[in-house]
Amino acid sequence: MSDAAAFIELLRTPGTTLARTIAAVDGLERLEPARRVTRIGISSNVSADLLALFLRKHALLAGARAELQVGHHDDALGDVERFVQAGVEHMVLLPFFDNLLPAFERQIELLEPEAIDAREADLRARLRLVFEKAGRLKRLYACSFVRCTPAVDTGAPDAVARVLDRFNDMLRHEAAAFANVRVIDTGAVVQRIGTAAAFDMRFYLRSTAPFATPFLDELARRIVAAARGFDAHFYKALVLDCDNTLWGGIVGEDQLDGIRLDPHHYPGRVFWQAQQTFRALERQGVLLCLCSKNNAADVDEVLDRHPFAVLRREHIAARRVDWTDKVSNLQSIARELNIGLDSMVFVDDSDFECSAVRSALPELRVMQVPKSLTDYPRLLDELRELFLAGGVTAESRSKTAQYRQREQAEAARADFETHEQYLASLDLQVRISRDDVASVARISELTLKSNQFNLTTPRLSPAQVRERIDSPASTVYALEVGDRFGNAGLTGVVLVSWEAETARIEAFLMSCRVIGRGIEFSIWPALADDARRRGCRFIAAEYRPSAKNAQVADFYDRLGLTRVGEDDGTRRYRAELDRFNPSPIDWIKVCP
Repeated sequence: MSDAAAFIELLRTPGTTLARTIAAVDGLERLEPARRVTRIGISSNVSADLLALFLRKHALLAGARAELQVGHHDDALGDVERFVQAGVEHMVLLPFFDNLLPAFERQIELLEPEAIDAREADLRARLRLVFEKAGRLKRLYACSFVRCTPAVDTGAPDAVARVLDRFNDMLRHEAAAFANVRVIDTGAVVQRIGTAAAFDMRFYLRSTAPFATPFLDELARRIVAAARGFDAHFYKALVLDCDNTLWGGIVGEDQLDGIRLDPHHYPGRVFWQAQQTFRALERQGVLLCLCSKNNAADVDEVLDRHPFAVLRREHIAARRVDWTDKVSNLQSIARELNIGLDSMVFVDDSDFECSAVRSALPELRVMQVPKSLTDYPRLLDELRELFLAGGVTAESRSKTAQYRQREQAEAARADFETHEQYLASLDLQVRISRDDVASVARISELTLKSNQFNLTTPRLSPAQVRERIDSPASTVYALEVGDRFGNAGLTGVVLVSWEAETARIEAFLMSCRVIGRGIEFSIWPALADDARRRGCRFIAAEYRPSAKNAQVADFYDRLGLTRVGEDDGTRRYRAELDRFNPSPIDWIKVCP
């Protein structure tokens, strides 16, 4: 095992001492200095310096590297200004409830309602200012308030609980108005690890440092998960084995009635709960796929006829149920979905299969069903966090139907003599919206997850998208695509900067689900008309190569722009708008 692998294993091992954690983090950062770096600032009204260590730890485990800046004590507004000036991208705001006033929890029973009202109003105003100032950051992670004194069971919430809930409601309400602010539920952290493990009252009373290391470790893990490893990963598809993963037993041997799958008996209830989790993920936009060495008819029988099957055939976006090796089948699934292997998570119960896939496809995330089935729910929770912790937009939910629409469209191709006739039969429509504030979250998500059809590969936070929408010097175009098989939703983005006489295309990206039908060429007459109305004489654009966007390297050449330069693979284009006249696509109706 290499030194780097040994450090990673140490960081993943529960119960690693603080000293060994520090040594492993320092050692791994020295060994792999080239990891992608993100800058994080921490602001708190108590001492929470150790949170920096655990953010570095979990960033490393996610494939990134974090550089930390700790702010001044109880000066969140000043911290934001300092962080912005220092180039910080992510900020953690960690307010401690008991320190909003000295021993606030002990005082609450004695304070007049007016005093609590005044404290809430002051806190609301300060939070709003902090959130406004943080608009230039990619993300601000605002930790909710949590109590440190135990409640006395009187049969009803005590005064501390009532005020705590009230302040947390206020925090969430204020955060909801800002696209780049994400609330982290610190109460859930305490619930997971226990109050005794979360706080150290000795250090709180002696040095205003109430948070114990287990709390800071788990909080950091959740922040990194919510940041999707600070954009190190964006998983789209969950690929599942069948036997002893979706149900207990081997369907080819045990038959339909012999496999274990039901909500009432062990071990069947474990697999039934697993299917509930997988189905919920599918509804949230995760693409479920099957990759199983099995007879397809046997698997179909379970999906179609088993009385307790939660997953049915209509929930599966792609499937490889045969006797081909799983490495080849996983590669085939990635090609069918037109996504990268690094966007997929594979779950199997077999030591052999997991090892083979890890060895052959190191970029693919592999997770193994635990030998002890009572540990399976913990893996299910980890899967939910991998896919959902970064947030889900309405446009992302339940994509399986959209992939099935694409399959139906592809199947219809055989009925036509030419590709153009087939495309004309689809009744393709593209609706263009400009600076749509309601689409900020989805636009940001597309910039984070689109890799193949992405000319410059920007990664924009909701706040950065909103900044461009609000600026008179730029326009954010969103493209919604539909055909006779259904609506694919918001699947394309163009960012244009208006620079004197030049319309500069900062970014053009589309979901892989809709490319190849001419949509990528259909929108340019509308964009060119907008540029002319603004008095522009030129249009300029760039292609910047990435590890995954080679297929669009010549897109602007095909569009009709003139290449005017190239440096280190970056191609620059320019054309006079009077001579840039892209033809409308006959089979696409564009609603500009």
